[in-house]
Amino acid sequence: MRTLTLAVLLTLIVACAGALAQGPALPAEVGSILPLAPDDHVLPMAESEDITFTAPEGLGDRQLVLAFRARINNPTTVGSTNALIIQVNGQRVELSTARRELRLLNKPNTFAWTNPPELTWYITTGQWRIVYAPDFDILVERAHYGPPAYEWAFDISDLVQPGQNTITLQNTGTEAVAEHAGAPLDVVFRDLHLEVREGPGVQGGGDGQSEDLGPWQPRERRSAPIVIEEDRPAAMVLSIRGHRYELTSEFSAPGAPGETRWLTFPRTTGPVVAAAIVGPGWRLERTITERLDDGRLLVSDRFTNTGDEPVGIRIRHRLRLLDGRAERVNFGGLEDPARVVDRDLANSPYLFLPRDDSGVALVATDDLLRQHAQFEFDDANQIAGLTDDWFGLRPGASYTIAWGVYATDTESVFDIINLLREDWLPEPFTIEGGINFFEPDAILAYDDEELRRHLEELNINITMSQGGWVDRQLLIAGTPNIGHGPIVTTDLYADYRVRLRRAIEKLRRLRPGIKCLIYYDAKLVAGENLLERYADAIVRNPDGTPRMHRAETQWGMELALVLPTLENSLGRELLEKIPTMILDEIGADGLYWDEMRYGFNGWPDYAHPDGNTFEIDRESGEIVAECGAPEIAWLDFKLALLDAFESRGALVVGNTPPGTLTEFRHSTPRFAENMIPHHGLHTILKTALFTPISYAGYSVYHDPEVSEADFLADIHRKVEDANLYLFSATMFYHLFSGENLATYEYPIMPIELDAGVIIGRERIITLREGSFGWPGESWSGEVVYFGAHMRPTRREAAAPDARGLVSIELPEGGAAVVVRE
Repeated sequence: MRTLTLAVLLTLIVACAGALAQGPALPAEVGSILPLAPDDHVLPMAESEDITFTAPEGLGDRQLVLAFRARINNPTTVGSTNALIIQVNGQRVELSTARRELRLLNKPNTFAWTNPPELTWYITTGQWRIVYAPDFDILVERAHYGPPAYEWAFDISDLVQPGQNTITLQNTGTEAVAEHAGAPLDVVFRDLHLEVREGPGVQGGGDGQSEDLGPWQPRERRSAPIVIEEDRPAAMVLSIRGHRYELTSEFSAPGAPGETRWLTFPRTTGPVVAAAIVGPGWRLERTITERLDDGRLLVSDRFTNTGDEPVGIRIRHRLRLLDGRAERVNFGGLEDPARVVDRDLANSPYLFLPRDDSGVALVATDDLLRQHAQFEFDDANQIAGLTDDWFGLRPGASYTIAWGVYATDTESVFDIINLLREDWLPEPFTIEGGINFFEPDAILAYDDEELRRHLEELNINITMSQGGWVDRQLLIAGTPNIGHGPIVTTDLYADYRVRLRRAIEKLRRLRPGIKCLIYYDAKLVAGENLLERYADAIVRNPDGTPRMHRAETQWGMELALVLPTLENSLGRELLEKIPTMILDEIGADGLYWDEMRYGFNGWPDYAHPDGNTFEIDRESGEIVAECGAPEIAWLDFKLALLDAFESRGALVVGNTPPGTLTEFRHSTPRFAENMIPHHGLHTILKTALFTPISYAGYSVYHDPEVSEADFLADIHRKVEDANLYLFSATMFYHLFSGENLATYEYPIMPIELDAGVIIGRERIITLREGSFGWPGESWSGEVVYFGAHMRPTRREAAAPDARGLVSIELPEGGAAVVVRE
């Protein structure tokens, strides 16, 4: 019998403690399983925990999988919610790697639901959706779920390192969601373990992005030629710089009871003469415009209802990669490796696949398809999709859906942006900025000379009243209020309208030529008895209930979501009263139209059909109900209200880029809000197809300690994404100590955009060195240089060379503006 000395015992205790601190060891053999927690392990709401383990050397050729079953402990099966964040060694486990290698192994990310019709297991905020259930059995036989509802398997091969590793599980449940669910959001785990499988697993690496900010040179072309290798109606094989793609289309029709059948163009063996499909009660005739040398394959699908009943037709266009894989996918300006679907791209309706020496895009063109379109990318099968699940026709009606495939010269998203601007905005217009907001009482109280100086230093030429209509003097007097709808024309706001007029008079006196616009949001009404007064304008759900109606609000008034049209009483009242109030009574120069676009995103309005939007049963293919895409249903009203102002020479500025091609015909500057958590943080490139203007970052002007440096950094950030700046309100004027980059951004007619570069007819704004100017033109002007602080440092006369270009060198973080005389 061996006797251990105290020293030896202490040594063993320390060694064992060290091993335990590092966690259990993962074996290297394929088929090994390492349990990480006992069954029915509970992670309480709003808490997180670390699980440690050690990994051996030499696992590079194996796949390492984190697997478990999970549910939110709830006595009912009320659905699911985003509730779990997973990290390995501090790196978040998302749907995909930066190179779009799928981490989620055991099920598709998308699953069928009721309303909306599809949900995703991964939420793009970095969280995973967990189901509510009282046990691990009840959902196995349920529709929409089955066993995969509980089960999870993630490829974490690239995140595990030799030696100690830490898995962090974070429950993101909140009290507010728990109150709605009726129980705490505790997550229960079973079978939480690691597996070693045959590899290799995901490789990770890279950031999925290309470097755009090298020296800039004028580009002769933005497109790449398209070659049609095989041209048959059923499928078309395209070649772009040696990359091959298969393009197909399918159209739904009711099949056997409870089933949908899919139709495609008949296959032929000879030359294609006319592509047509005859479905039950409808006919489709396809016209293809081949601008192949210019990188465009443009498709017009004309549908006609040939029967006596409405028809619903779901549409699927697919572009499958025949070689290689897409490591990057751009959804309408947003490049996120975890994004696989987007249903809200009406103002940037494209899905772009950058390749190593070119790019290809699926594009929705016509007004209706932009609303209905669902863009998606299937990483497992390398298929890009453009889907419309809502299209239909009334008896005797016809409609042409327009879409296309574009090929780009490089992998830059700005190639597709500029190609679409060429096609959709052939006559760009000058933006007479700078632009900001004003509050009438603040303007009236502002020292004249201080206000004059700030307006000049910031080059403010368009200013817009803030909204909604909130009269702070009424608030001080004890009358809460929020002005939306015709209520702004009533006696309640009579004094506020007088103060608006006085503020405008002061602004014009101090800044001659400034255009002053008045806020209005046509999607909302406030007041009393709204459901009765505006019954024919209320946006409604399938069961007829209002989409949004708040009987009690912090403003002491009812509030409701509405859709004014030329046919309903609200639309007629607005057309009669709002232009007259703004232009004549207040004496303003035009309209600032807030929330100028209605999103669709699979949420139709069942009170205002547009004639081409129908709810279609996913299983049977039969029509469930006629409904409307709000942006189409109110488009005639929008155009009438625009005309009411523009016909009198007034200016309209809109919040949100246009969601229809029809609106591209109007010289109406449009901008986007950005950096807003509840709107999504990545809206900035959605401005690029029309007027690239972004409002000051939400997180900037809502910072109580915001400084001039914060605003100047925000100006720089906007130009990085080729966006002009829209200043915030009067209350921030005092922060600015002089001119800055945004002072020199206007007036401008944007004609070409690139990363960190805005080319206009009047000026060029750049964060990049290179050669700039107007090639082939004789011009003169000056170059204004800015340091990293975005303030001007020097200016010099421009000396264009024989090509019409000037060479610009910049300090680190600097900028320049070339101003044409």
